[in-house]
Amino acid sequence: MPIKPYWSQVQPATDSELWRFMDLRKFRDLMASEELYFRRADLFSDESEGLPPETYALRVLGLNPYDLNDRFTLHNHLGFTAQAREAFYVSCWYLYKEGLETLDMWEAYGQDGVAICTRYELLHDALNGFQDDAHLGRVQYGSDHLTDRFNGMEFIFTKQLKYASECEVRALITSYDPLESGNRHFDLDNHPHPRPLTMNPRNPWVPDSKRRRIDLRSLVTDVVISPWAEADAVEEIGLWVRSKGFAFSAKGSELTNPATPSLAEWKKHKQFFSKLPQDSVVVEMTEATRSELDQFSKKISTLPLERLRWIYNQRWDILRLCAGDIPRLSDAQYLEAILRILDDRKKRGTSVG
Repeated sequence: MPIKPYWSQVQPATDSELWRFMDLRKFRDLMASEELYFRRADLFSDESEGLPPETYALRVLGLNPYDLNDRFTLHNHLGFTAQAREAFYVSCWYLYKEGLETLDMWEAYGQDGVAICTRYELLHDALNGFQDDAHLGRVQYGSDHLTDRFNGMEFIFTKQLKYASECEVRALITSYDPLESGNRHFDLDNHPHPRPLTMNPRNPWVPDSKRRRIDLRSLVTDVVISPWAEADAVEEIGLWVRSKGFAFSAKGSELTNPATPSLAEWKKHKQFFSKLPQDSVVVEMTEATRSELDQFSKKISTLPLERLRWIYNQRWDILRLCAGDIPRLSDAQYLEAILRILDDRKKRGTSVG
């Protein structure tokens, strides 16, 4: 099938050089199987993969973050989108530019391995031969480019700004489960959650990855060896390249020189040299007003205890799941308001659990 375009697609020049970093084990697998590996999108280390920023979703959907019904609506949209991304299988490539090779990328994706090289047009031609619906384009970072749509294809080609130095070009194939209900984010009380629940597992036949046969000699234009590859690994990589009949020999990374730190040294001191932004603690000083807190307290004070406990758990999860960041001040304020009501009921003799 021909590659399908998608909304707000951005493509590099057809002769752009692309690198796919991989460790030695994955390189062996590629050479032996001659199959390109695609990982299911929800299994990436970035848990926000394929999902919109909450602030963007609230704005596009016209929702009030402090209204309980709107919060349920938001969770419903996010939960459904989190399931929809399970149909996306991704192969990640680095848009290489001369002089921009970094130890960051080698450490993250190919410590003892290689980067296989190709051109955008060659990867495009390879995907064109698949039977799947396939998409190809540059990943965009941040949210300024998003087009006021709740569009899953835009989200899967969007990542947080802190990943911008990865310069990713993404190849994607889709494979939908025909028996997927789309409702695995609802609990037993029919309350929506922003992620599918473990109590509602996906169907067992949905694979973690997919492989597609490719013509290696038509796709791969070079193989670059990691600056940290051991001598026996370098020898093995050379043997694979020769045995597959490539017209080139594997070459060492431009970063391979006596001044290059060892992998252990790099890990110990990379905060001084890394070109990737280091994780930082961010405090969002979004404070709720007194009237907003009073309105919130008034609305929840009449709720049944079971419902109130559920809201408390939701608010606690919002605070707990702010990975790497300090959560918004307003979230802490709303959690405190719920605790005050629970405490008041406890003082009146009600068991709050």
